[in-house]
Amino acid sequence: MQAVRSFLFIVPAMTLILAIVLCPAPAVRAGTVPEDPMVKITSLPVDFDIDAVLAKVGKDVSKATGLKESFITYFWQTFDSIVYEGKKTDKPVFVDLYVPSFFSDDDVHGLMRAVADALVDNAHADRKWLFIHTHFPLPGQVYIAGDITNWDRYRGRPNNDPRPMEDRELDKFLFNDAAFTFQCLWRFGLAATGGSDIGELLTITSQVKDFDKESWYEAWNNMAGTVLAKAEAFASQGHVRSAQQAYFRASNYFRAAAVYFFNNDPRGYNAWKNGRDTFLKAAALSNGRIKPVRIPYEKTTLPGYLLTPDDSGKKRPTLLIQTGLDGTAEDLYFIIGAEAVQHGYNCLIFEGPGQGEVIYEQKLPFRHDWEKVVTPVVDFALTLPETDAKRVALLGYSMGGYLTPRALAHEKRISYGVVDSGVFSVFDGTMTKFDDSVKQAVKAGQCSDKINQQVLEEMDKQADLNQFINQMFWTFQVETPCELFEKLSRYTLKGQIENISTEMLVLNSSQDQVAASKEQCKIFYKALPGKKTYHEFDASQGCQFHCQLGAPMASGEAILNWLDTRLQP
Repeated sequence: MQAVRSFLFIVPAMTLILAIVLCPAPAVRAGTVPEDPMVKITSLPVDFDIDAVLAKVGKDVSKATGLKESFITYFWQTFDSIVYEGKKTDKPVFVDLYVPSFFSDDDVHGLMRAVADALVDNAHADRKWLFIHTHFPLPGQVYIAGDITNWDRYRGRPNNDPRPMEDRELDKFLFNDAAFTFQCLWRFGLAATGGSDIGELLTITSQVKDFDKESWYEAWNNMAGTVLAKAEAFASQGHVRSAQQAYFRASNYFRAAAVYFFNNDPRGYNAWKNGRDTFLKAAALSNGRIKPVRIPYEKTTLPGYLLTPDDSGKKRPTLLIQTGLDGTAEDLYFIIGAEAVQHGYNCLIFEGPGQGEVIYEQKLPFRHDWEKVVTPVVDFALTLPETDAKRVALLGYSMGGYLTPRALAHEKRISYGVVDSGVFSVFDGTMTKFDDSVKQAVKAGQCSDKINQQVLEEMDKQADLNQFINQMFWTFQVETPCELFEKLSRYTLKGQIENISTEMLVLNSSQDQVAASKEQCKIFYKALPGKKTYHEFDASQGCQFHCQLGAPMASGEAILNWLDTRLQP
C-alpha cells in the first residue's frame, strides 16, 4: 500500500497523460485491431517480439485466473512519445480491460493482478508504473503500482475512507524516508519550547518530496529565511519578545536545513552558521539569561551557552549538557535547557570535538577519551560564581550515552550523571546495521576493499543508514567504512565502566532502533556499578523513539524530576 499512497500524488497528472495518449491515432505495432479486445495494452515502442510476449501473457493469465485462453483477446499498441510533467518518459504502461458485466469484483481484481504479473514477468514492465483500469471504471476497478484501489479518488471525488491505523504510526510521520521521519519528529517536538511553530512546520513538510534531500533543504532553508526576515523587522520595530521568538524558530529551521549537507557542500555550513548566528541574536534579547561562553580546551576553546533563571548571579545547582553524534548546543537549548532553567537550574551547554562549531569550523573530530573534554568543562564551570560546586550534574544524549559515562569514569567532581540512552559500545551498536561478516572482519583486522564495498552497497539501500554513516565519516574525519570501524572499536566502556562511582539515571526507549540503542542501553545499565535508576519510555505518550524524539516535555519531566529530588534547585 505504501507504493500506492506515494502514487496518489501523481495520478491526476497521469490521468491527464492517459487522456492525451489515447486521443491521437496510435501507430499500431502489432496485429489487426480486434473488434472488441478484452485486454488492450499501450506503451512506448518495445524491442521484443510482441506476439510472442502476448502468447506467454495469455498462458500465464489463463493459468492464474482459470479462464480459457480463447476467452480473452489481447492487443498491444505503441506511441512514439509519452510526456509526464513536461518531460519525455519511458515509464508508464497502460492497460484497458473490457470485462463482461457478469464479472464480479473478485473476477475483475483477479484478472487485473494476473495481467499485471504476466506483464512484469514477460514484458519486464515496471510494476510501479503499471496502470490498469476497466473500460468504464467502477469503484475498486483500478490497479496502480501493484494494488487495487478506488477509482473515485481519481475522478476528483473525496476519499472518505478512514486512513488505516498502521499508516498513522509515528514511525511513518509524514514520510516513508525514515531519516526524514526522524528529523521531523525532532523539529515538531521543539514547538513545546519555542523552537518551531506547527503551521510553519506543516508548510515546510508539504514542500518536501519523500527521499529528496534537495527539496528538504530548500523547504527548510526558505522558511528559515522568511521567519528570520520577520524577526529582523520585529527587532527594528521594538517588538523584542516577538523578535526573540522568531529568531529561535528561524535558528531551528536553518539547523534542519543543514542536516544533509554537512561535509563538502557549502550549503550545509552556511545553514548551520546561519542557525548559530540567528540563535545568538535571540540570546542577545534574553536579558543575560542566555550567555555565549568560550571554554578553554587544549590549544583552543569550546563553544557553549550558560543559561540561568535570572541575572542575579545566585549560586544554584548546575547541569552540564552535551549532545552526541549529530546535535548542536543550540539543539540542546530547546530539547531541555529552556525547561531546566524553569526548574531553577543553571545550565552549561557545551560542544566538544566532532560536534557543532568544533567540527564545522575547528575541524576537530570525535575522540574516545572524552574525559579530556569534560574535565576542562568542569574546570570552567567551577570558576563561575553561579555554580554550586557540590551540586553539579552531567547529562548526555544519544552517543553522549557513551561519552558521559566515559568522562564519569575519570571525573569525580560531578555529583550525578544522566544518559539518554546508555551506550556500552558504539562499535557493537553500529555493527548491528550490517551483516555479521563485517564485524568479524573488523575484529580480525581483515577489513578490506571488499568490506568497504559491501557497506557502501548496504548504505545505498537504506536512506537512514546512509545518513547515519555519512555523518560519522565527517565527524570522525575518515574516508572509508574500514577507517571508521577501526576508530569506533575504541569507543567502548569495557575496562572503564567499573570506575564509575557517580549515581546515575539511565533512560531508554521501547522502540529505539538507532544503532541498537535499546539493547546497548540494557547492556550498559546491567554493567553499571553503584547506585542507579532505570527508566524506559514507551508509546503511551509518544516517547518510544530515540531520545524520545517528538516528546521533549515528557522526556524532560522525567529527567528534571529525578534531578530535583537530589539537587534541590
